[in-house]
Amino acid sequence: MSNEENFELVRRFNQIWSADDLGILDELLAPDFVAHNGDEEVHGPDGWRQFVLAGREQYGAISTGIDELIGDGGLVGERWWIRGGTGDQSVGGHGMTMHRIADGKLQENWAVFLPDS
Repeated sequence: MSNEENFELVRRFNQIWSADDLGILDELLAPDFVAHNGDEEVHGPDGWRQFVLAGREQYGAISTGIDELIGDGGLVGERWWIRGGTGDQSVGGHGMTMHRIADGKLQENWAVFLPDS
């Protein structure tokens, strides 16, 4: 896949936080996908679906965006932001994720999140 096709895959993945249909994860993620989020790992489309639903339950509506994408073959670096909250529960900050893409799907990623102070 070209860098632009990989970028589009990452854009679609980033937007999943506000997507109505989480079934699209089966199209975006490899069955053996692994997300390394600090000391937590999330496995497969079903694991990421549960991760997103738990975030929505805790913070309500969540919005995300991408500040920058860089790519080199099957690797895409993403600089992103996230915002959400209900009542006294809120999340906000910026992060960076390195995505590994193969066969048109996200295979693995490594994320670092820096919450707003």
